[in-house]
Amino acid sequence: MSEALQRTTERVSDLMDKILSNFKAGAKITVLVRAPENPNADFCLTSDDLDEVIAMVQRRKGKPTPPTVHAE
Repeated sequence: MSEALQRTTERVSDLMDKILSNFKAGAKITVLVRAPENPNADFCLTSDDLDEVIAMVQRRKGKPTPPTVHAE
């Protein structure tokens, strides 16, 4: 990870903690920054499981999501 990306990650993480302080314990947060002209530069930082993030986005779009299967 580049030094600039590391600094960005640390700053975003600090801000995510501040945002989460406004929600009940256990809340998850995801930050997505898209670079439409350069998909390799997209940025994602989350305290959640990415499959759960995808399911939340699909719910927000009004699309049904398949049930989550948890391996035992």
